[in-house]
Amino acid sequence: MSQAYQYVRALAEKIGPRGSCTEAEKEAANYLKAEMARAGLEASEEPFKAVTSFSWVFGLIDLLFIIAALIFPARPNWGLALALFAFLAFILESSTFPFLSVLIPKKKSQNLVAKIPARSKKIRKVIITAHYDSSRSALNFSPEMVKGFRRNYLLMVGAMSLEVILFALTVYTTLPLKRLWFLSLPAALYLFFTFLTLVHRELAGQYTPGANDNASGVAVLLEVGKILTRFPLLTTEVTLVATGAEESGTNGALAYLRRHRPPKDTYIINLDNLGIGRLTAVTQEGILGAKASSPELVSFARTVAAEKNVPMQTAPYKLLTTDGTVFLMRGYPTMTLMAFDDEGLLPNWHWPTDRAEFVEPKNLDDAKELVLGIVRKLES
Repeated sequence: MSQAYQYVRALAEKIGPRGSCTEAEKEAANYLKAEMARAGLEASEEPFKAVTSFSWVFGLIDLLFIIAALIFPARPNWGLALALFAFLAFILESSTFPFLSVLIPKKKSQNLVAKIPARSKKIRKVIITAHYDSSRSALNFSPEMVKGFRRNYLLMVGAMSLEVILFALTVYTTLPLKRLWFLSLPAALYLFFTFLTLVHRELAGQYTPGANDNASGVAVLLEVGKILTRFPLLTTEVTLVATGAEESGTNGALAYLRRHRPPKDTYIINLDNLGIGRLTAVTQEGILGAKASSPELVSFARTVAAEKNVPMQTAPYKLLTTDGTVFLMRGYPTMTLMAFDDEGLLPNWHWPTDRAEFVEPKNLDDAKELVLGIVRKLES
């Protein structure tokens, strides 16, 4: 059994579900810190506070749209203002820029940061990230519904946009208020439905074992760190960042950026959902406006895959945000490594079947070789 797979089993089976800001997440952080120390890595624990679930943020946004629809007939200006405010909040939060989430109560989480200095003069810096918390399940991640996740998400964006447009037409034109308000009701009802799914997620959803998402990424992070500790690069400093509270809104990556503010020429390699399916160098990220990954990192990934005979493809990822999205949105040269099934989906994504028994050890070993090859290409 590969060492990487043993890490996956320890996180997914021994520790188990690791919700953001929970005691189990803290237990996982302690385990990872001990394993890093065993490998010769000196990891510092960096605490921060984060919301415990993205349901609170996006549920509040849906609720604001619903309230705007209810008050619009009596107070059109107030209804439009509230809908515009909610739409702005949605765009910012969906793009990893905290807005409404700053008002929501928070709990403690932590990042683990381990630096591997260059053997000689540092010329470049690489950060390798992977989150270790696991998500709560929800109806829209069920095997029956997950295939339509992107479509349903875009329908939600369309419902928000329609409500804003119809309210604006009513306020700024002479078109009849009641007729346009009635036209906006289907959009408000759809947003009420999404609000109910978020409430159901918090009341009935269960934290997943998180074997693929994302014990697999953390396992590869540890294996890469062990090798680079024994054989550090000559002019490249590598920093390993195991992030907490990613599943509640990429909070660990945001906390790391706030604390460290790395130079904008720092390369970022993000590891997420690597354990099942075809390894993929992600070329674009973003469910709304896709941001292009670093062409240099994607090119190196292709070269390394060919040289090491690792089966790998390149493809965009247009679903929910990752830690990589945080860096991409702020202009860092970034690439996320993932693995997709034949339908382009993340296997067992945010569902109770995300267990260690389904993770493929060879995927972990191949991903490790890809990451090591990429950082060595950067060095050369």
